[in-house]
Amino acid sequence: METTNVKDIRLKTDVLIIGGGSAGLWAADHAKELDPSLDVLVVDKGPADWGGLMSMSGGDFDVILPDENIDDWVEDLVYYYDGLCNQELVESLLSQSYARMQDYERLGCRFFRKEDGSLKGIPQRGLPHVKLYPAQYKGKGGEDMARNLIKEVKERGVKRLGRILITDLLKDGERVVGAVGFDSRSGDFYVIEARAVILATGWTGWKTSYGKNTTTGEGAELAFKAGAKLSNFEFGRVWNVPKLFGWEGQTALFPLGAKVVNGIGEPLMDPYSPVLGANTDPHFTTLAMAVEHRKGNGPFYLDISAVNPDDLVLLKPQDGWQKLNYDKLCDLGIDMFKENSEWIPQLTCGFGGVEADLDGYTGVPGLYAAGTSRSLDPGVYMGGFALETTASGGYMTGEAVVKALQDLTQGELDEAVIAEKKAALYAQIGDDGLMPHDVLRAIQEILFPYEVSIIKSERSLNEALDKLQQVQKDMLPRMKAKDPHYLLKLIEVQGISFISELYLRASLQRKESRAGHFREDYPTRNNDDFLAWIVAEQDGDDGIAFSKKAVPVERYKHKIDKYYSDNFTFSKLFSEQKDNQ
Repeated sequence: METTNVKDIRLKTDVLIIGGGSAGLWAADHAKELDPSLDVLVVDKGPADWGGLMSMSGGDFDVILPDENIDDWVEDLVYYYDGLCNQELVESLLSQSYARMQDYERLGCRFFRKEDGSLKGIPQRGLPHVKLYPAQYKGKGGEDMARNLIKEVKERGVKRLGRILITDLLKDGERVVGAVGFDSRSGDFYVIEARAVILATGWTGWKTSYGKNTTTGEGAELAFKAGAKLSNFEFGRVWNVPKLFGWEGQTALFPLGAKVVNGIGEPLMDPYSPVLGANTDPHFTTLAMAVEHRKGNGPFYLDISAVNPDDLVLLKPQDGWQKLNYDKLCDLGIDMFKENSEWIPQLTCGFGGVEADLDGYTGVPGLYAAGTSRSLDPGVYMGGFALETTASGGYMTGEAVVKALQDLTQGELDEAVIAEKKAALYAQIGDDGLMPHDVLRAIQEILFPYEVSIIKSERSLNEALDKLQQVQKDMLPRMKAKDPHYLLKLIEVQGISFISELYLRASLQRKESRAGHFREDYPTRNNDDFLAWIVAEQDGDDGIAFSKKAVPVERYKHKIDKYYSDNFTFSKLFSEQKDNQ
């Protein structure tokens, strides 16, 4: 596509929000609530009204009820995260959880209640205090959240654009002053000038299933190239999923009695966690799957025989797109609620994100991060937590940006830089190169094997990194897009390549096992060297430099003296194997 045939569209706004999911919409909503005179623009690469991954969720929500103690929840998460917990940020996010639930109910969303009217809570991961609260209608809760929140931001006058992929942030000196991107249907080129930019692009990931098909790495790459720091990229989300289809809702299955059994019918988790059994984080379940696979004890099945039939209302989709999928599966003779179904591990998305303060400020003037675009979880996850933290995080960042705008004027755009970025963008359109999906598949084949995504080692990680660098050298430069739609896919794959390299390099840096990261050559926890976040930042034009940022134990309120991973036998098992070699 010749750049002379592309229409240039220029926009100017006070606040540009990149990403129209939960965090982006909450940031926009609260910013306009605080200052209705502000011009707020939300840009999303998907449809303007889809609501991001919130619309594809079950709608479950973590919340601290008024009669509960927030310190109990924070202590649970310090324990669950093996100490690698930003206690101040977690406390700030959780302190707003009940207010955000009330907001959702005000907007028309409904949560499941018992006959006496009290909320129905489901304990999470064997933690003493943490619970999720399911949506009233399984399969439709996330859609209700998205629809009602979008309705409110429309009424507040928030402007929204869909099908626009932002490709670069624009800077005036050190300050971010806008962005450029393109329309993935028409190919039109967009230049957006803004006084402040909020990055709300969500998790990174590898396009593994319909529920995680949009969580790619271009958002993290935008921040990185603008000078922001990234962390937690050694932690990937390895989920339990049915072999033949994706599924939302396993976080309620196991607390209610479901379990995974191995190929010879034995409960999978009993020997690996006598304390917690099946009701634990999926990253430990998939680690057990990998160990049992090595023993030849696969495949693995979900057994729901112990689930109370009365609880199935919390599990079976009752409406929305999940109900459509469930009905289609039943028509094919597949009903996971009637018979055992084969389940497998699946690397879905990355937990890495942008380093930012409590307000979401990245340290790069004019640039903020909200929701799962920022770094929070060390590779373990609770059901409902993302919907709560994106709502609270977006709300907090929206408020912080309104305050910051009191001192931020419009910056200056560099027209030469804009022309250069435009030319480089459209030069990637053509018919004489590799299709993006071919390069994506090559990257997936490198990252997905269990010795890279689950049981890591220096050997396996370095082998994977060598293969990835070969793909980056031989395949990535030869990608071409035949039209604007495939140009979006191409840029997503470039982002996936970037976050894949971060994942492998950061995993090599963390020479220990902690939370959702397991190294068989370093199977034990090492607080002396690695009670710290692995931080990545720019090193020259193309390099990545890593450093460690120690957890500030002297400042934090809660002691770090117990660890969730101590409930499992993996460290002992692999240490004994290492000693016997």
